Amino acid sequence: MNTEKNKISRVKEAILTADQNSSLKDVINRDEPVFSGIRMLYSTNFSGAPLQVDDSLKHIISGIFAKDRLLAYSDSIRNEMELGTSVICFKQRALLDTNLLSDLPKYFKGVDITTAEKVEDVLIVIERVYGGGFDYSFAMLENLRQFTCDNNPHPVNKVSAAIYFDHKLRGAINKSNTEGDIFEPYIEQAETIWMSFRSSEVMWGLIDRRDLIYAVMLKTFYMCWASTNITIERALHSIVDYCLDELGVLPFKEIYFAWKVVIGFSVGFFTPVFDEASLKSPKNDSVRRIGALAWDLFIFRFTETLLTEETGNNFYIPSVTTLDKGLLDTISSCPVKAMISFPELKYVETIFEDELLFQQCLDSSISAKQKERIFDVNRDIKGAKKSRQYISISISELEKSISKLNSKR
Repeated sequence: MNTEKNKISRVKEAILTADQNSSLKDVINRDEPVFSGIRMLYSTNFSGAPLQVDDSLKHIISGIFAKDRLLAYSDSIRNEMELGTSVICFKQRALLDTNLLSDLPKYFKGVDITTAEKVEDVLIVIERVYGGGFDYSFAMLENLRQFTCDNNPHPVNKVSAAIYFDHKLRGAINKSNTEGDIFEPYIEQAETIWMSFRSSEVMWGLIDRRDLIYAVMLKTFYMCWASTNITIERALHSIVDYCLDELGVLPFKEIYFAWKVVIGFSVGFFTPVFDEASLKSPKNDSVRRIGALAWDLFIFRFTETLLTEETGNNFYIPSVTTLDKGLLDTISSCPVKAMISFPELKYVETIFEDELLFQQCLDSSISAKQKERIFDVNRDIKGAKKSRQYISISISELEKSISKLNSKR
């Protein structure tokens, strides 16, 4: 197990400690053996495929990566490049955000909505720029719990509208389908898709990953609101204890997001995604806003799993639609440098541009006792995550604690 952890750490170290002007080849040459077997997308301004979103479209759709161009790496690409050239296939489609999926039924039925112009712009981009390629699975995940509620027709309506749009793009809508409810021919298919999601352990596993972010965010905001003169070192130490004791894992990306929050409270400068009144002090809607934030932050965890969809020289490049500024702020506040898949380890890692500084802060805050627990030779590469029940209890208690804080103000 230590060998697996060591491989991941060495790959990250090679990337994060490389000079700003280093080429990807330079980065790999620093520790070439550990890059064997991985698949990677690497963000750069100097070379590579210009696959990021055009500036003119960034108000409605955003790429995930920090820089303008992308380089791909795998064993097959490396071997082919050594012989001369390599042909790489980049696949693109737009991930629909929840707000867009929610507005589709009203938009297609001609209901007056404030976002109509933006919705139309996004749909045009999907057709003209992405060749009709779009994906609504992220938005479905956010709506999965709604689908399991009693007598809630909205999730099926939303997916029916997405299926209608797909048929419209392919010119597959018959004139008979334009009379009455335009979504009626697609309701059965939408229900089938939802039933598949509801019965999928993979989908509920992704929900658990989102809830892990939610739990860490609740703990972080509660701690920042309940404490005075908070410091980054003391806050990270407490968050590490919480993760090990209550969650059973040490989720580095979730703690990275927590670090971003703590910086705002400790130095007074909040990055855009955390710069709103309900996140700076407890309000009536603070728990709800933290929940929405957790979904926005989950976009990184979700998109990194898409790296595992393809093999060889094929890579999927995600772009995310957005009808509000929140998701754009999230992506800009957490700039992605690289996404790496370790197929043999069944492990995927996102590396952020400022992650080296985060790791330095985290390392200085972790005690010898905590390190002993973290680096236990018997500890699995993904930790020892506690059951859903215990994480739910922790979330429930933190929600109540935040509500009590608000009632005292």
